[in-house]
Amino acid sequence: MYSKARSAGYPIHPMLVAFPIALYTATVATLLAYVGTQEAFWYRVAMIANVAGIVTSLIAMIPGAIDLRALPKGSRARPAAVSHAGFHLASTALYAVTALLIYRGFRHRELVDGEIRFDATIPLAMSVVAWVSMVIAGSLGLTLVHTHQVGAKPARVPARRPASESELDELAAELAARYALPGPDVPALPTYHAPSQRAPGAPGSPDVSWTGRRPPRTAPSELGARFDR
Repeated sequence: MYSKARSAGYPIHPMLVAFPIALYTATVATLLAYVGTQEAFWYRVAMIANVAGIVTSLIAMIPGAIDLRALPKGSRARPAAVSHAGFHLASTALYAVTALLIYRGFRHRELVDGEIRFDATIPLAMSVVAWVSMVIAGSLGLTLVHTHQVGAKPARVPARRPASESELDELAAELAARYALPGPDVPALPTYHAPSQRAPGAPGSPDVSWTGRRPPRTAPSELGARFDR
């Protein structure tokens, strides 16, 4: 399905989600760095990365909501898209709570032995849970793109046309295997003459006859096969 929210032919949502993914991951990494080093610099970087991740996540939600709304209700991709949006909203909400906790810790910082100390235990735990939710949302997004082709631009592929008799035989065998049709080596059925519903010789009532097996009424078009009706 071609994306509704696109720029120059490219879907916008997959381009924007890279920013909150990177910033949310940086939030967890810098909080871990602060816990390991007790350097106030890492705590400040975590606070900035968290807020920036929330802002970019909200921006990425706009084209994502447009694409979600454009999905047909009976589409197989819609349940995965709804789950993707749900986990993304959950991760954003959890990171919003984490940002509030980090900011509160920054406001109530303590001075211990001449160094500034912050309480990063709860913010770190919240950010890890939010990061896991973000990873689940990202995996569902990959499923939408690679499995359901959401946001993929349809390509023009020329039809396959057989060029030799051997390719025609291969094509007939492939059709026989896929659609349960008789292959080229299967003998034809005896000639059958359907009786006419009118008296013999009456106008507009010629005998109907055919020889061999008749193919199905609907011929597979993707292989370029032509059947007589």
